[in-house]
Amino acid sequence: MNRKNYVLLALEWFVNPDHLPIFAAKEKGFFEEQGIDISTVVPTTAEESLKLVGLDKADFGVGEQSNLILNRSKGLPLISVGPLLEHTVVVFMYLENSGISKVKDLKGKRIGWPGIDIDVPFIEAVTEHEGLKKEDYTLVSVGFHLTDALLSEEVDAVFGAFQNFEKVEAELKGASIGLFQIPEYGVPDMYQLIFFTNEKKAKENPDLCKRFMSAIKKGMEVTIKNPEEALKSYYRLNPGLESELSKKTFEATLPFFARSMTQSKERWMSVQDFLYERGVIEKKTAIEGLFTNQFV
Repeated sequence: MNRKNYVLLALEWFVNPDHLPIFAAKEKGFFEEQGIDISTVVPTTAEESLKLVGLDKADFGVGEQSNLILNRSKGLPLISVGPLLEHTVVVFMYLENSGISKVKDLKGKRIGWPGIDIDVPFIEAVTEHEGLKKEDYTLVSVGFHLTDALLSEEVDAVFGAFQNFEKVEAELKGASIGLFQIPEYGVPDMYQLIFFTNEKKAKENPDLCKRFMSAIKKGMEVTIKNPEEALKSYYRLNPGLESELSKKTFEATLPFFARSMTQSKERWMSVQDFLYERGVIEKKTAIEGLFTNQFV
């Protein structure tokens, strides 16, 4: 490559094993092979990656499918270019010794959540599916301290936990954890995490998008086929993150990494329809404006 592109990738959260294919690709030189010098930025708020990319202050971002659809409906020119975690990992989480074993048991209980508005329709959809009404439970905003709120019994259950992180974190602290998987209760399965870019960049610099996704694809393949070596790559680039929590979280995340970088039109339609029907978005975006497979 004659010209090197300096690329800024905005993450959706602090660096963790969800991002392992990115760091595997970087450490193995896959970005360099594509003429890309990549840097990552950690957000100060949950949706910062969407805003940075939408305002063209970052080249690519990592975020949740539902948040991209929401922000696209508000006018941010975002488009998904490939999946990172290809299925839903967000869950309801509860202590197995709490007397809760089914969704109906949440009646009269306190449900902790991160305080993010977009989560509420998911909570309501799951509980309504099992015959509960809004007034049957109390929502308690606990920020991102979901595990601590549950273990300290500040709340009886939490929503917004990632089964590949908070569940692992709680179990390492000695808790026995139960989960409600939300796709079992009328919520469509989602691409939990996706890579996205600005629509203008996708149109004006498709070559960069292809090269970026080529490196990501190789990083994904290494992660899935040789997970132990990929984890070593992650630790070499992030030595301060080597821990039992990182190892166990990676093991729990491994089944969710995308086996195919091609996105499903039906999946995007079903998630957008759900968000529209639940009043999260006021208008729908044409499906071809939400995602593209042209770079994979």
